[in-house]
Amino acid sequence: MQWHWPPTITMVQPLMRDSRGIMDNGNSESGIAATTNWGWVATAIAGVLSVLMITPFAPAMPFPGLDGSWSYAMNVAVAEHLRFGSDIVFTFGPLASIYTRVYHPATDALMVGGSLLIAVALVAGLFTIVAPRRRVLLLLLPVVISLGWGRDAVFLFLPLLLPYVVMRGVERGRPHTVVLCIIAAAIAILPLVKGNFSVLMALATLISLVLCWRSSPRTAVMIIVVELLAMLAAWLLSGQMLADLPRYFIAQAPIVSGYTDGMSVPGRMRDLAVFIGVGVVLLGIGALAGLRRYWFVPVLVAAYLFISFKSGFVRHDEHAFVAAVALTYVGLLLCLTLDRAKGAVAFGVSLVGWVLISTTYMPVTWDSSTARFAQMARTPAHGLWLRLSQPEMLPGQFKATTASFGARPPFAGYTGQADVYPVDLGALIGAGSIWKPRPILQSYSAYTPALLEANAAHLSSDPPPRVYFNADPIDHRYPALEDGASWPALLGSYTPTAIDGGYAVLQHNASRTPALRPETPVQVDGVLGQEVAVVGWERPVWVTMDIRPTLAGKLFSTVFKAPKLSLKVRYENGDTANYRLIAGMTRTGFLLSPTVSDAKDFVALGSSYRDDLLGNKRVVAFEVVGDSGTRYLWNLDYRVTFAGLDIPTSTRADTALTGVRSLGVAPATYPTGGECNIDEADHRAVTTSSLELPDSLVLIRGWAALDAANGVPNKGVALLVTGRDGSTQTLPTRRVMRRDVADHFKRPELEYAGYEAYVDMRMLPADAQVQVVQDAGERKLLCTPALLTFHRAPPASVPAR
Repeated sequence: MQWHWPPTITMVQPLMRDSRGIMDNGNSESGIAATTNWGWVATAIAGVLSVLMITPFAPAMPFPGLDGSWSYAMNVAVAEHLRFGSDIVFTFGPLASIYTRVYHPATDALMVGGSLLIAVALVAGLFTIVAPRRRVLLLLLPVVISLGWGRDAVFLFLPLLLPYVVMRGVERGRPHTVVLCIIAAAIAILPLVKGNFSVLMALATLISLVLCWRSSPRTAVMIIVVELLAMLAAWLLSGQMLADLPRYFIAQAPIVSGYTDGMSVPGRMRDLAVFIGVGVVLLGIGALAGLRRYWFVPVLVAAYLFISFKSGFVRHDEHAFVAAVALTYVGLLLCLTLDRAKGAVAFGVSLVGWVLISTTYMPVTWDSSTARFAQMARTPAHGLWLRLSQPEMLPGQFKATTASFGARPPFAGYTGQADVYPVDLGALIGAGSIWKPRPILQSYSAYTPALLEANAAHLSSDPPPRVYFNADPIDHRYPALEDGASWPALLGSYTPTAIDGGYAVLQHNASRTPALRPETPVQVDGVLGQEVAVVGWERPVWVTMDIRPTLAGKLFSTVFKAPKLSLKVRYENGDTANYRLIAGMTRTGFLLSPTVSDAKDFVALGSSYRDDLLGNKRVVAFEVVGDSGTRYLWNLDYRVTFAGLDIPTSTRADTALTGVRSLGVAPATYPTGGECNIDEADHRAVTTSSLELPDSLVLIRGWAALDAANGVPNKGVALLVTGRDGSTQTLPTRRVMRRDVADHFKRPELEYAGYEAYVDMRMLPADAQVQVVQDAGERKLLCTPALLTFHRAPPASVPAR
């Protein structure tokens, strides 16, 4: 049977091209009728695919790690009605799930509804501005969406459509009221997704008002009213109080202003050259639209490209995808609104730019691109089917997923109030604990004095009863920089009770002891590139630095980023180390000496074992150096203040480090079983030969499992020490992550099969052997043949308790 399309109704007026090169949109009285049958088919296909690709019908489940933690935590903040702008100060707002696509039962409706609104607005806007006979080109929209996994480029692109649609209404003498309302509502919720989306939203709104105020002031008023109502409705639906909305926007100021210095990462200069070159070409093509009447085209394109440039190249890693995909959205816009020749050139040039930038970060081939396109369409379609056919699936999957990564140490089993430093909020919340957040919920994001002080004030005014602490900075920053202003409170108002799973478990003192206060400071003048001697390095040293950019540096940071600063420290033994330095983080002060690299070092600060563990980490001098261009963009002279920090020692810190020894029983009394190994002692590999160990605190590390092949972990590990005279001692260990063990046996259950123990050798016999005992629940098993034999000199003096 032969199919015949219904005849196409022709336009009353032929499609015209004006002298400025802009295609008449054809949206006159007969514009819709002028759409060809293939145009309607293409529009329907593009609309369905775009909705599927943008709307998270198959959302991601929460996942551990830095990005997974904040994504999950933002959903929890909405579910718990935490106040954005005061309780939570972050890059994202209460509609963050629209961006992250991470599922939570309390935010799922907001996520799907908001994403659907954005997708419909995108399709409706492009449908309106493209000439009716060229609507088959809308098939390019889902292709462009599939070029990148992120959401920044498409969400930043949406506001550009509002002035275009307004102008189309001006040209036809009647506004596209429904489309304008949809787009206005969609762009109004974008700032509640991510704070920096408000810039293009405000610019596009302002341009739209200018375009239509003279010819249709009612349209201008309608746009403002719709945007206000949509933003207020979304804010209230997310559980926020109306009075907090201004505070949310005000709180974005230090987050945005400090981002360039705090989060910048260098990258390939070729990417910058490609983006700028392609961007200039696209701007030039856009200017051919006719600057007199269509002046807003290059303005919008330039603003969009600039914000995409900052989003992609300040933190120049995979974020470069934002900039690469942004080029293709501009190419698409020009392809749909200019004549065929100019539009084709614009889109082709933008694709070349995308390829040249993207090849650094992923394979760009026909097969990989089509596979990604198919996955981005097929996965949400299947997800939509599952939502309709199995509505209980997502809540069940969510519960199982969060419980799995909440079972990790040291979070499992604790249901009280707590917070985590620096980032791993997902494991805490997944364990069933009550999250009591500091305002800037992850330490790496507190990169300005105002943000650091807000977190420090939180520990003084409303501290959580428990804190899980680790020093694990991003970008190889100096460890004490992240939330450095909060360290005096964490050292003075909290007591370490354990070290487990890589975290120090800190309990708030019942007596509400105050934060530590640095002693009288000593001021020193420093110069970038020159070494500065540390005053009072024999004790813990608190330092502040006042390093400022020049006027040229401030301007350059506005358009790009200032040169990276580094901190080179020199230790007492002559060793040196290099770290990333964030100027804004140094002004509120941080612990310079000794260098604290992890949770054990942090606990050692308040322990009688401080010299054992941190004696070789005392900083005697440092030097601040910068990348190329520093002499022009940073002030070379800066002020440094040194102050001693009196950190009292406690027996509880000692116990947290070494545990409590107990009398053991003879090895022969234990049944044998399990698999294990003692990997190293005092950072030396354990072999069948006896090791000569020092009279100090020694680290012993290894791994153990009841049945490694089947992924059966133990319930705990102890070290059994047997002297030459037959006397025995049992030494506790703590669990540590060993991904290598889990990967070797292909059993993720063994991720925490590792153990380690700090052993005070002065408390042990001069000659002894160490074996591993595993807790199997109802009995304890001696693991053989793992064995450490050691010898040491007679015991030296034991640290005073």
